[in-house]
Amino acid sequence: MSRATPDQERRNFERQDFLVSCGWQNAQVSPLVDDASARQYFRLERCHDTALLMDFPPSAIHVDPHGIYDDPERPASVAPVLHTTPLFERAGWRVPHIQAFDEKRGLVLIEDFGDITFTRALQAGAMMDGTGKDGLYLRAVEQLIILHRFCDGGGMQDSGLVQYGPDNFRKMLASFKNDYLPLIIDDEARRADAIAAFDRLLDDVLPMCWQAGEVIIHRDYHVDNLMLVENGDGGDDCGIIDFQDAAIATRPYDLVSLLRDVRHDIGPDLENRMKQFYLAAFPNVDHSDFETSYVATSMVRNFRILGRFGWLAVKAGKTRYFDYIPRCWDLILRGAGDHLPALADWVQTHIPEPARKAPDLATNAATTPTRKAHP
Repeated sequence: MSRATPDQERRNFERQDFLVSCGWQNAQVSPLVDDASARQYFRLERCHDTALLMDFPPSAIHVDPHGIYDDPERPASVAPVLHTTPLFERAGWRVPHIQAFDEKRGLVLIEDFGDITFTRALQAGAMMDGTGKDGLYLRAVEQLIILHRFCDGGGMQDSGLVQYGPDNFRKMLASFKNDYLPLIIDDEARRADAIAAFDRLLDDVLPMCWQAGEVIIHRDYHVDNLMLVENGDGGDDCGIIDFQDAAIATRPYDLVSLLRDVRHDIGPDLENRMKQFYLAAFPNVDHSDFETSYVATSMVRNFRILGRFGWLAVKAGKTRYFDYIPRCWDLILRGAGDHLPALADWVQTHIPEPARKAPDLATNAATTPTRKAHP
């Protein structure tokens, strides 16, 4: 076993000092699997009591999730967690309650929701009442309906959240141009041509994202961040985690995140049924405007994800997410021919089908694009 570095030893001391201040100094501490960020989580166990420790040191680098800064690499902070938790509690969501925190040192003690994510329930083929596949997705959409009714009733006022506009989305997509496109278009002239055309595409498409209005968004709303949590009445609630990057943005944003998740293909039939279930709760939302906004928002989200995959590969050496790249492109193109033909044209022109696969970092497998119109 390698010896801890001085920085690791210092951080270990800070964590232990925080646990002492919270009365958890004698707990058994187990690290949880890391995600694609600098955050770490530790499960604390003592007798029959558990809690989670979030460790997000200020020395870590966090990519600006909101497209506010020209330089997207920002110092880490737990302030968003401390702000958004009570907001979502007021909205009626079941989120992990904050038990203690040290904002300066980036440490937060939160309620432990256990291990049963919707992902695990789906993998296990859970068929209890309300927890089959359709039932789980219905519950997930119901939570969005609860949140959006809160928003439509004035809940966004004084929320203190970043309010997205087209410029935010444009900045979020800078990583797609800077970190991902060089992996698949090695010729600088062709890449410059693709980027110029992409920027013109965004001028036209980004405003369409708002055709159905705006709401508070979780921003990473998918089955990995939804959990079955015991409620004390013999049943379970839909617990929601990892919401610290919440903002005000396009109405379909979280629905796109849920139904067009690159890691979980639910098929177009279930996707459409869930969209109709959602729209039935909001009769004043125009269906055509919503569908255009949905496809445009899907474009933004999946281009942003591709940029994130490129950033993780180049800056952090993490290429395990490359397996999801072909599906990102499939989702970008789904519905584009009908609702955003300019998007379909751009992809067909600049990103030929072989370049929509996982890039080969050693040889750069992208081929010269051929120009043809979308079907």
